[in-house]
Amino acid sequence: MLIENLRTGATGYIGGQALREITRAHPGYSIAALIRSRETAERISDTFPKVRTVVGDLDDAELVEREASEANVVLRNGADLNIEEDLAANKHMKSVESIYRGLKKKQSSDPVYWIQISGASGLAAPELASSSFVPGSASSDIYDDLSGIDDIRALVRAYPSRAVDNYILDVAARNPSIKTALVWPPVIYGTGEGPGNQRSIQVPTLARVAVERGHPVKVGEGLNRWNNIHVGDLGRLIGSLADAALGGDQRQELWGYNGIYLSAAGEMSFADLSEKIGRAAREQKLISSEEVEALDPSSADTVLPFAKVFYGTNARGKARRATELFGWKSHEEVLDAEIPKAVAEEARRRT
Repeated sequence: MLIENLRTGATGYIGGQALREITRAHPGYSIAALIRSRETAERISDTFPKVRTVVGDLDDAELVEREASEANVVLRNGADLNIEEDLAANKHMKSVESIYRGLKKKQSSDPVYWIQISGASGLAAPELASSSFVPGSASSDIYDDLSGIDDIRALVRAYPSRAVDNYILDVAARNPSIKTALVWPPVIYGTGEGPGNQRSIQVPTLARVAVERGHPVKVGEGLNRWNNIHVGDLGRLIGSLADAALGGDQRQELWGYNGIYLSAAGEMSFADLSEKIGRAAREQKLISSEEVEALDPSSADTVLPFAKVFYGTNARGKARRATELFGWKSHEEVLDAEIPKAVAEEARRRT
């Protein structure tokens, strides 16, 4: 049986990797990808000849609704759409609403599945909302996506600005025939295998700034910590969720109110990350000083885009749900091994 799987964000860093994983594991599945331009659609077709490309905009409500109504599984890659998507998690709400209307139209006795990629900045929502929080400060708060799922769900509900996340939870509550899952990626590293963007944001940006300024930087003290994951491992996690959906796995532990997935293979403070970037850059004779400059949080945005959020907060979690429920494990190299490569790549891009 052919399964129609609608994807958005197929040329993004995360979306391209997920598409690579799904097509590699299931070459016979019928997949449709919503693409913004014909030129990009041609690139997708060259890389994935069996993927049906649909040229259109996320805010084309009629198109998105029609395509979603024909899908068994929808994978929406919000985190690939724009860096600001992860901040407010409310960009392109029209497309989210259109997907829901389309899935409700599905004429089938079987459930349909909606996998939404969001972002780990959701774990930092309390810090971002606090006037007393000092970017670069440490935190002992660690969220567990299995035994502490109620805490994560309450976190989402406490912050209406996480509009897409809240909408997905609303769908789970009012329409159990639509099986939803939220995936919150942390710092991602490694070269993607998709046909479009193959670079992440945080590690490459810190590496680029270090090379440009001649020394590494951090926000404030840099004691804040985020989890991290290789893009290949993240792609396999998303692929495992897609496998569960395409296989009709309806376990309530996987979906809906329980279906919130953190993803992590390691954890590192931004001070440590910047120190390791500085060491790698000096060893490659790209900079003269390894000393890490502490940026004033009030002006750090002039050096690092969205510095407070992506370089100054804490996003710490135990990613147990995917491991314990469908056996996901990390297989790729750790962040320490990637740092010298990221530094070399940013130096190469400057030449």
